Amino acid sequence: MSMTNYDLYEREEPALSGVERALYDAISTEAPWNLVERFSELERVSGSKREVEAAEYITGRLEEFGVSYERHDPELYLSIPQEASLAAAGESFDAVKTVSFGGGKAAGELVDFATGEASVDDLLSTDLGDVGDMTGKVAVLDGLLPIEAIGELEDAGVEGVVVVHPHEREPHEGIATPVWGGAPEPGEEHRIPDVPVIVTAAPVGERLREHGEGTAVALTAETETGWFDSPVVEAKIPAGGTESAPETGEAEDFVLLHGHYDSWHVGIADNATGDAALLELARVFEEHADQLSRDLRVCWWPGHSTGRYAGSTWYAEAFGLDIERNCVAQVNVDSPGAVDATEFEDMLCWMSEADALARTAVSDVCGKDATEVRPPRAGDYSFNNLGVTGCFMLSSNIPKDVREERGYHAVGGCGGHSNAWHLSTDTLDKADPDVLVRDIRVYATIVSRLLDREVLPLDFRHTAQKHAETLEAYNEAAGDEFDLLPVLDALAELEANLEPFYEELETDTTRPAEFSADGIDADGANEAIRQLERALVRVDYTTEGQFEQDPATDRPSYPGLAAARELNEMDAEERKKQRVALRRQRNRAVSLLEDAIDALP
Repeated sequence: MSMTNYDLYEREEPALSGVERALYDAISTEAPWNLVERFSELERVSGSKREVEAAEYITGRLEEFGVSYERHDPELYLSIPQEASLAAAGESFDAVKTVSFGGGKAAGELVDFATGEASVDDLLSTDLGDVGDMTGKVAVLDGLLPIEAIGELEDAGVEGVVVVHPHEREPHEGIATPVWGGAPEPGEEHRIPDVPVIVTAAPVGERLREHGEGTAVALTAETETGWFDSPVVEAKIPAGGTESAPETGEAEDFVLLHGHYDSWHVGIADNATGDAALLELARVFEEHADQLSRDLRVCWWPGHSTGRYAGSTWYAEAFGLDIERNCVAQVNVDSPGAVDATEFEDMLCWMSEADALARTAVSDVCGKDATEVRPPRAGDYSFNNLGVTGCFMLSSNIPKDVREERGYHAVGGCGGHSNAWHLSTDTLDKADPDVLVRDIRVYATIVSRLLDREVLPLDFRHTAQKHAETLEAYNEAAGDEFDLLPVLDALAELEANLEPFYEELETDTTRPAEFSADGIDADGANEAIRQLERALVRVDYTTEGQFEQDPATDRPSYPGLAAARELNEMDAEERKKQRVALRRQRNRAVSLLEDAIDALP
């Protein structure tokens, strides 16, 4: 793909002014690309010396830039894949890999679940149908790493699982546990798979299947699983600059900007480019801190790949009360700057209240249209249970038609580059410095608007509209089997109160504007918006408690009520049990919506 400047910028000048334009102009290639080149020499597996080298590189550069930082060294529960083997009918196969939390040995008869070509959704779920008794069996299925399907097979007694990836050369690296943060709570150890799981490239899967069902299959999967010290780097940029930081230690409102620095292999597009973006953003925001109204924290996480987001989970636990009380938004930086990633069509994600903010930031920087995509339960979104709005996950993408022409299959990062994501070939040639600078400017713009608007630019009217669409669909699907009207009534009351609240603010939520509203001061408006976040993010993305973590499984909108869609397909006994769970989640949803209503002045 031959790329011109117009492919990246569809406007001659950005629609920015003031500090936003100053940040845009200050962003350069030098510091970020230096980091990318250095990280291209480091396989940053969490718990390794190379990971520590990477953390020390980041802290060294922060010192050069005069950015205050703290290095934490928590113990994280990680599972590092080692050797794998696969044999059937006397034939041994290459191009197989172990996955994190998928260790063990097994033998059994082959059972083929041919579920078709993998999609990004298969990272979390694949419908296998009725699996039956899998005792003495080894399951072969398609996907990237369908966690829920693996759990279903284990419950059915399966001896081992072979997941066939669509990649022709090597399978993608991955992790098999649904336990967010890696470490299960006492009594929850059973949630980690207790069967070996290996992944194979497509040709291996094809040859394996040629042996036919009932063939004797043997597999081994070795992992190094346990507790590892891993650095978390946290930079702090106080509003007004370091000299303006309060001496009392009293916490201030802050935006959390973050991404993971551990990697599979050298992981350039996932996520050395993101680490470079974080470093450059720390540099330029430190230079312009005197123009900011809120604090900025910039964090680099370990344990993303081999600990199911263990680093960000630790931070959410260690600083949970501070985050709950003071964090106004979180912005995740993952996979920016991928080569040929000119568009923002289908990978960049954000929560609904940040829709206008996100789309306008992209448009004002580069004139591109961006499509709203709901964040999945992935990508270091370890702050959903705390009720913090997420304003970005992933980044720009290679155009969909280009990916189709190249025969790329669906992946969960690297701009859609399926020859990079979680592979040994995610190397320096998979990133582009010009794309990276453009993407950093987009991040800088959205973060700046979160930091310097007198009133937070989050519009929950759009969120409430999305919620209404979801709940109406659930209620219609449930029919006479379950009543969601109490939730719909509470949501209708919230919508009725949101409209006058935002009308009274009389401020454009996406562009610089003086605050002017009769009867509501800026502090009161921001406190209301923060409480809206705490209630509406939790009801829309979680089922578990405020200081807990939902599992890394499919989380549709209003996940606690999603089963209402399937009541008519259940047998009588299952339907009765599901109604019990739905009544509890209905109460929770109404209570959280009432919290949102009470938050409005």
